[in-house]
Amino acid sequence: MSKVNVWLYDNLLTPDPNDFYGKVKPQGTLYNGDIADAMIKEGTEYQKETILNILDRSDRIKVAKLVEGYSINTGVYHSHIGINGAFHGATDRFDPNEHRITASFISSTALREELKKTQVDIVGTATTEPVIGKVIDSLTKAEDSTITPGNVISIQGNRLKIAGDDAIVGVYLINQNDDSRHKCAQIITNEPKQLLVMLPALEVGNYALEIVTQFSANSLLLKEPREIQFEQILIVD
Repeated sequence: MSKVNVWLYDNLLTPDPNDFYGKVKPQGTLYNGDIADAMIKEGTEYQKETILNILDRSDRIKVAKLVEGYSINTGVYHSHIGINGAFHGATDRFDPNEHRITASFISSTALREELKKTQVDIVGTATTEPVIGKVIDSLTKAEDSTITPGNVISIQGNRLKIAGDDAIVGVYLINQNDDSRHKCAQIITNEPKQLLVMLPALEVGNYALEIVTQFSANSLLLKEPREIQFEQILIVD
């Protein structure tokens, strides 16, 4: 039986001091190379390069078919694309400024069944560690998903304030394709529970959000900067 560990965090959105919300303790991010390694560990006659080629090619084909309007149904998810935004009349045309093509992913039956059987261990309250709870794009109001370069995002959580003289202190977007780090030059609001940050110019891609700060709960700064990374990947499209 699978098992996940869950930390409890103060629920800052309610006045109840005994109200908590749970966050699964992250175990890291897996890529196709890691999946290939796991398949080899299970036992297979294929070399890692062959498995990786198949996995990568499968990803490319799925993407190509999704954008053609096909639905994809795998053992992990069911996916299809749709369009957001209103069309003003039967002759109205698609306008990228008003309409957006989006992809939806729904858990497969197999995944839902496994989730029902997964054991959850509450490992305690996480009261001392900083946490990023939510990221909101101020332009689109999207939460924990897409972000808009050159616009403001709201980063909500606890103990997030940017403080310290170390040169590395700040808010970063890390491109998951090439690991390039893009520092946010302008911080509009800098509070322990919320940061309002102006995003730099970013290329299309997937990004990890990272906060580096020497802030602590007392009046003293940490001797070394601490890195806090958001669990969700943010998307520029």
